[in-house]
Amino acid sequence: MDSLLNTYNSLKAARAPWEGWWDSLRRYVLPARQDDDSPVADAASLRGLGDTTAVEACQKLASGHMSYITPGHEMWFKWSCTDPDAGDEAESWYNKCSEIANAELARSNFYTELHECFLDRVGLGTGSLFCGNTRGGNLLFRHIPCGQFVCAEDDEGTLDTFMREFTLTPHQAEAQFGRKALGPHARAMLESGAEPHTGRLRFLHVVRPRHTRNRKRDDARNMPFESLYYSLDDNCVTEESGYREMPYMVTRFLRWGEGPYGLAPARLVYPDIRQAQFLNRILDMLGEVAAFPRILELANQSGEVDLRAGGRTLINPESASLGFPREWATSGRYDIGMDRLRQKQDAINRAFFVPMLELWSERRQQMSAAEVYARENERVMLFSPSFTLFTSDFRPLMERVFALLFRMGRFPQPPSTVLRANARGEAEVPEPRVVYQGRIAMVMRRIQSEGVERALQRLQSLAALDPAVADHVDLDRTFRLSARLDGVPEGILRSESSVKRLRRKREADAAALAFAQEQATQPQPPSQP
Repeated sequence: MDSLLNTYNSLKAARAPWEGWWDSLRRYVLPARQDDDSPVADAASLRGLGDTTAVEACQKLASGHMSYITPGHEMWFKWSCTDPDAGDEAESWYNKCSEIANAELARSNFYTELHECFLDRVGLGTGSLFCGNTRGGNLLFRHIPCGQFVCAEDDEGTLDTFMREFTLTPHQAEAQFGRKALGPHARAMLESGAEPHTGRLRFLHVVRPRHTRNRKRDDARNMPFESLYYSLDDNCVTEESGYREMPYMVTRFLRWGEGPYGLAPARLVYPDIRQAQFLNRILDMLGEVAAFPRILELANQSGEVDLRAGGRTLINPESASLGFPREWATSGRYDIGMDRLRQKQDAINRAFFVPMLELWSERRQQMSAAEVYARENERVMLFSPSFTLFTSDFRPLMERVFALLFRMGRFPQPPSTVLRANARGEAEVPEPRVVYQGRIAMVMRRIQSEGVERALQRLQSLAALDPAVADHVDLDRTFRLSARLDGVPEGILRSESSVKRLRRKREADAAALAFAQEQATQPQPPSQP
């Protein structure tokens, strides 16, 4: 176990340079998360926050992730067959599995935990989510706060090591591990007669590749990933098991070098965020001075100047000739300060892609469809690096969801066209390809669809000169591909076998009709007397 703790401490040391940035960003972007140990948001976390532009922008972009990447009320993803020659039956099976999975995610706590993960991804640059199953056999997700875990990648850039430190009450520890598996300190807390819901026990969960295992055995201790729960209070292992897939997902907003942690948009405009705080305090002071101006008065007028609304102050001729009392030092330029503040706020909003989000929420009755598409293409393409990284980081999680639901028996029986032989010669279902169908993904794929449409228009014009040029395009496959790219429900599309039967029937009916017409046009033989 010493090597395990050494690895954990070395990964914590590698994470240390990020922790200072995370603390600074929490102060201005996620102030409610400055104290992760507090069960409620402390009012002190908002103290000194003069401008909330970054806080609001973070909330908007995280909500935009939920609305335009993973909307819970839509089919925001589907699985597709990785083999393009598998046929329509295989593609239809994967689409049915996708519809079942979307319903299962809606039944679980997925969207609640995912929003917390997106807040970390947007605000701090790195978010994490755990995917498992409940004791009742349903999907279970848990957001892992940024700063409470360490991770590492393999040589291909894939997350393969994850360690998180967390606390449980004695009651929770007994429910998860059982009293016998706990160490002496934890058992003493349970047997002391004290309230089991108070007190904290520290644990470390480690998931890492298992280098030595029997690949012919499919039990928990021979799975590809080793899982260890280690009690930091009792220095003992409370549970040892394994996972077939990595249960933790780490998503970054943008990559920063070769490390596993990500770059937050707030880091790009951190000076603007600080300046906005300063300018807002200055403008507040100018507003107070304008509403309650400084008064310059003679020494012998002390206590005699009435500053109340409608108040009357009596002065002698000498004071009047000197111009006392009078306002003093109230000539600050509030308008210039507002202009500078708006510049800083606009920079912050651009960094958080608020103009892209407002494009879909603002009124667009005066815009043509072509203008709307052009603006969407322009603004969404700026977001494409972050979205592309999201799809890459999210892929292992979606593959794990597929594998869990398949093992739970939630999917229909796969057709033979789906099955592939593995290294041992056994038939298995390969990992699917994930196709995202949210608003942002649809805009990015629309560029591809527009290319298909332009090619078909060009084909139509060339076919007028030479009809043989149409032989280059499989129109059936083009239509089915474009329909699925546009998110058409699978139930609308007939299977390829149904289309073939329909065409054979249509050809037979046309042949029968032609034969009947031919018989009707032939001269009838003269009737016999």
